[in-house]
Amino acid sequence: MNPHDESRLAEHRHAFLRLLPRRVEVIGRRLHRFLQDGWDINGLSLMHDDARFLGDACGRHGLDAASGHFALMQTLLGDTLEQQALPDPGLGERLWHLVEDIGAAVPMNSDAAAPDAPVTRQVDHGGRAETPPANYWRRWGDDAPVADRVAAAPAPEAEVAYAGEAGSYAPMVFDEAPAALDPYVPRDTVPARIAEPPRPAPAPPSPPAPAPSLAPAAAPPATPRPRVTAMNESTPNPPPVVAGIRVYHLTHHDPLSLELDQRMEALGYEVELLESAEELTELLGAIPAHLTLVDAHFSDQLEAIGQTVREARERSQQALLLVALSQADDINLRLTARRAGVDALVVEPNGAADVLKRLSLLLNPGSDAPYRVLIVEDDRNQAMFAESILRNAGMETRVVLEALDVLQSLHQFLPDLILMDLHMPHANGIELTVLIRDQEPFLHTPIVFLSGEVDQDRHFDALEAGGDDFISKPVRPKHLIAAVQNRVTRHRALEARRARRGGKNAQTGLYPRSELLENLEYLLADSAERSAGGVLFLEIESVNLLRDRLGLTALEQLLAGVGKLLGERAEPTPAARFGDGSYLILDRERDEAGLEALAAQLRGALVQHPFNVQGHPLRLRVSVGICSLRHPFGEAGDLLNAAERMAREARTSEKGIKRYEPVKPTEAVREAALVNSIREAIALNSLELLYQPVVAVAGSDDSQYQVLLRLRDASGKLIPAAEVIPLAERGDFILDIDRWVLQASLKLIRDRRADGRPLRLFITQSALTLADPGQATWLKSELVAHDVPGTAVVMELRLEDAAIHAGTVRQFCDAMVADGVQFCLSQFEAGQHAENLLDQLPLGFVKLARKYTTNSLTPALRDELKVLIDRAHRRGLEVIGHGVEDAQAAATLWMSGIDFIQGNLVQQAERDMEFDFQQAVL
Repeated sequence: MNPHDESRLAEHRHAFLRLLPRRVEVIGRRLHRFLQDGWDINGLSLMHDDARFLGDACGRHGLDAASGHFALMQTLLGDTLEQQALPDPGLGERLWHLVEDIGAAVPMNSDAAAPDAPVTRQVDHGGRAETPPANYWRRWGDDAPVADRVAAAPAPEAEVAYAGEAGSYAPMVFDEAPAALDPYVPRDTVPARIAEPPRPAPAPPSPPAPAPSLAPAAAPPATPRPRVTAMNESTPNPPPVVAGIRVYHLTHHDPLSLELDQRMEALGYEVELLESAEELTELLGAIPAHLTLVDAHFSDQLEAIGQTVREARERSQQALLLVALSQADDINLRLTARRAGVDALVVEPNGAADVLKRLSLLLNPGSDAPYRVLIVEDDRNQAMFAESILRNAGMETRVVLEALDVLQSLHQFLPDLILMDLHMPHANGIELTVLIRDQEPFLHTPIVFLSGEVDQDRHFDALEAGGDDFISKPVRPKHLIAAVQNRVTRHRALEARRARRGGKNAQTGLYPRSELLENLEYLLADSAERSAGGVLFLEIESVNLLRDRLGLTALEQLLAGVGKLLGERAEPTPAARFGDGSYLILDRERDEAGLEALAAQLRGALVQHPFNVQGHPLRLRVSVGICSLRHPFGEAGDLLNAAERMAREARTSEKGIKRYEPVKPTEAVREAALVNSIREAIALNSLELLYQPVVAVAGSDDSQYQVLLRLRDASGKLIPAAEVIPLAERGDFILDIDRWVLQASLKLIRDRRADGRPLRLFITQSALTLADPGQATWLKSELVAHDVPGTAVVMELRLEDAAIHAGTVRQFCDAMVADGVQFCLSQFEAGQHAENLLDQLPLGFVKLARKYTTNSLTPALRDELKVLIDRAHRRGLEVIGHGVEDAQAAATLWMSGIDFIQGNLVQQAERDMEFDFQQAVL
């Protein structure tokens, strides 16, 4: 090596040894902050780059021990970044000890550098589009901080970071900056600090306390800005807000202003009423406010008022919103408001509620639904850069790294805006834009290109293909946020305007619910007698079970898909979403037969469609209630209640559809008399029980019966439980009936056991009874009082009821399993709901639905029956064939592997229990 090269190498080594200790301190401070406050992706990526560069450099300059430690750190961080997973406490502890080992291996007292030698600070983007402050990057996990602006505070001392390709050593400056961008304070002017809401820090490993030089600078305490709760148009009385929001109202005391002042004070605003612009100027000079509200009467003074507000903002360095009211839409006034710096001009407000809603959204921008942004970018670092900035601005994001996955993500995520790179493998941004615009729900969704492309012709091609905007890299975070916010705000405003104008929503495929209800009210108010038209009420069954299983987000995506399919199949008849899992269709022309045909068509389309949920097909159970307009309903609410009740009752019907028919006077009288009879029978202990044997097909000595409830009316006729139970559930005395049945059954078991004839009884119970908080305790005490083992009792639950009340049923079952009580699921059939219940409930038996026990099974049903029985057996369950009436049905069940037979073929239900189980071999 010639002397010149040796001299230059010595200079490089001298500079490296001078800066290396400070770089190690920076890594230590960053790691310490991660262990206390949570991990962030950009910081981990920077640490990985630092470990790679510093390890190589240490190796070149003879620091082998430090080089080995840096290499190990690079490997650990590289694996974590590759897996896209949070470092666990064990990994955090290893990294901390590595930093300690590096510190011990690095010469900290190099005479080549004075301790306080200044470090030149310059920015090298190292291939990144932007060098943002560290806290701009979103946390890994669910604790992304919420932006909450407070008064400006000086930023603490900056730290020096290094990045770039191997062999480079370019310092980058990272300010200890806010956790999220403040949209009100420009980053270039006021270094505002954003306070994170209090949250527990992740539990770090327990490393030794770091040296003082590694401790992060303490942030000054932040005073959170007062926030208000969002108000909904449909809510007559908006929810209360947090006190402390000062409002200066320059008012003319007109009726709207008077109502507005009263409601603001009721909500907790601190309202000061002012009558002149001079008074406003005086007050703003003394005590700043959060909001200045100007009545329409002062429109001619708006520019002067705007100047006063601007001066007050500059003095206080805090946000002061300016809102003006206008009685007419005038372009000159709009221009004046713009020049005055008005934050919101409320034109022709529709009452005080309209103004309050606008104020709420201004004071608390996060009260609106978060903006949803789909980021399509094949460069993972660039994607994470954009995602982190937008997340910390309060937006929901999803990253697509593979261009061909875009269409699937669109339908799953339903974004408000698509942020897309122009150059990607497999499909470029222009090609993807054409494909996206072919999807009707996303015809108007904004598409913004984020690319380093400098060719203006390519820009034009991208916009011509359907893009809305083009942002050139590198882009500053505040510019990216502003571009996204402006586009999404306009897009949502246009969608809301389309909804107000009526018509089908392009994304959901449905009409506004308010529009259908208004039309229904109009039709009902029409004095002419109607013989056609009606309402269909479609309900997705077991929505609560689906919510527990899928989660709210996946459920909403599923219901959006249901609405889209329903809107397409019902066209041109309008459909609207009515509630969670329910949909409304208003038809003006069809008679009742036509309504029933439409209901069958729509229900068939929904139950046969394999909806894609979390990567798996899902088929739904749907019930439909029909109510014709020919029936004399005075109000829309009464008609909708009738249709909804029909949908509930349709769950138990084979077709899943039920049409409303008014109760005839004689039937109403009979129902009232029956309710009285039930109450009287409970009081007099005169309900009756019948028993039907449940027989093992292979023979058994066990004596077991199904308990069947009956009520004898005044004429002596026995009324079945199918008529009694629904009335008892509606009349809130089902608990009394079920407990009476249990007590009678336990007494019978006790007496038979005393005679040396053990007995097992299958006892049907309502899900409403099992949901009673004290039912498990009551049953335990009854078992003890009657000296009956729990194994002698099998509680039978209907599948439909168990699916709806899965949570409370599960609690009851878990409480009784220890006592030996067994459980049977009746009306059992193939389907996702049944599979879910098999996983959730501690079952011992399943009882087949009637459709499997007839003598005319189709080949498809026979195959389904065999699969169903086989699955039950693999789970350790015994299967009962219920309602068997003839030998052919029994033979089919026997060949399918059934365990027990119950029905009139064996024996009809009787009061006596004399069946010979030992001789009953089928």
